[in-house]
Amino acid sequence: MYTLRDLAAKAQTDATNAARGDDERIRVEDEPRSRPAVSSLAFPQVDPARVVSWLLDRWSWILAAMLIGALIGIGYGVTATPRYVVYTDILVPPSNLQVMPNDIYPQNQQSESQLLDVGSKLLVLTSGNVLRRVVKELDLESDPEFTGKDGGFSFRSLFGARPASGDNTLAAMRSLSERISAQRQERTFIITVAVWTSDPEKSVRVADAVAKAFEEEVAQSEAADAGRATSALSRRLAELKKEATEAEEKVAAFKRAHGLQASGGELISAQSMGQINIRLIDAQARLAEAQSRYQELTAASPNAISPSSTLQSPTLTGLRTQYATLKQRVDAMSMTYGPRYPGLVSAQSQLEGLQREIAQEIARMLRKAQVDVEQAASVVDTLNRQAARARASVSIDNDAEVQLSDLERDRAAKVAIYQTFLTRAGETAERQQLDTTNIRVISTAVPPLSRSWPPRTMLLAVGGAIVGSAIGICLVLALGLFGAIREEQRLALVRG
Repeated sequence: MYTLRDLAAKAQTDATNAARGDDERIRVEDEPRSRPAVSSLAFPQVDPARVVSWLLDRWSWILAAMLIGALIGIGYGVTATPRYVVYTDILVPPSNLQVMPNDIYPQNQQSESQLLDVGSKLLVLTSGNVLRRVVKELDLESDPEFTGKDGGFSFRSLFGARPASGDNTLAAMRSLSERISAQRQERTFIITVAVWTSDPEKSVRVADAVAKAFEEEVAQSEAADAGRATSALSRRLAELKKEATEAEEKVAAFKRAHGLQASGGELISAQSMGQINIRLIDAQARLAEAQSRYQELTAASPNAISPSSTLQSPTLTGLRTQYATLKQRVDAMSMTYGPRYPGLVSAQSQLEGLQREIAQEIARMLRKAQVDVEQAASVVDTLNRQAARARASVSIDNDAEVQLSDLERDRAAKVAIYQTFLTRAGETAERQQLDTTNIRVISTAVPPLSRSWPPRTMLLAVGGAIVGSAIGICLVLALGLFGAIREEQRLALVRG
């Protein structure tokens, strides 16, 4: 039986003999002709037998490359810094909690704006403020893993950037930013945060600190915005208060200068005029009544002694009653006794006295009615003069009231604006104390069971061996091809 080496040697010998026969035939055929120049870059014909021969001749090289690759894989697996990756899911809804009816942040229901809001908060999650919070909370500026001063060996220390020798906080923030990645899940408002360190428990602590710092940063950002709004409103409040006070002082000064006084929203001059008009109407009614009474008394019948007379009063009624009784006695005695009867003379004397008293009472009543008419007329005249003065005053006050209305409208507008700003400043000040963010962690980080990188040492050894053997094969084939090319050039020179 032939071995693979024998088959390869026989195949190479046959190929060489065949090549020589071809060269001799070509030389005989081309003797009369001129010999062409031979190219120094002639590529030889390579068949599988020659490739196998090359590989078998240098199998030790392939084995050495495979061993070197395996050792490199094992060395990397042993010396490389392990990575333990943990994941945290954070729900970032675009709408905050509605705790105030008139919040400074309007609720936007457009889907595109909501996605932009979530995207902005995704960048906040990996921003420098959040990283600085995490570094300060976990004291990572003293952790050699994050400051790059652990002194351990790693392939990254050979090919990566050297750690900064300045501020440890900046170095820790830079290292932490390289260990955090955040991504929003498609068609959701959920952000998945991945964090890795060389220790699984540390990875969990860092992930929890990142989520907490993110919530605090968003809440503080909104509180800071509310604080800036409160400060702006407070600065404007002083100016608005001054303007409102000046407007009120202008109204008061104008009222003092024009003697305008109001009660119940109406000028006192207008109220006085209304009261004078009411009193004037009553006085005119009393005057008409007094005149009617006087006319009634003056138009009465001359026989005022008759009970049917229109002149009536309690005194006059009593006198009339006495007169009627005495008149009956006088008439009776006149029929019974003579005219000289003493009782008759006395009764007649009394009757004349009653007539005089009745006449005096009628005169008194007429004088009283006349005095009532004169007094009622005087009151009406006085009230007419007062009403005329009041109308003149009201006319002047009405002209002034037009200007006063303008001043009062300006005052009311400035006071309303001041009150609105004052209320809004109070609301924003209270809003600053509230955390209305609706961000929450829906999946906390848990320690991983195994490291995420590098893979197991055995896998690295196998992978390194495979890569090393591939490199060794490529190197052997390259050397074999290079030797074949040189051999071809040598033969070409011999034939030439």
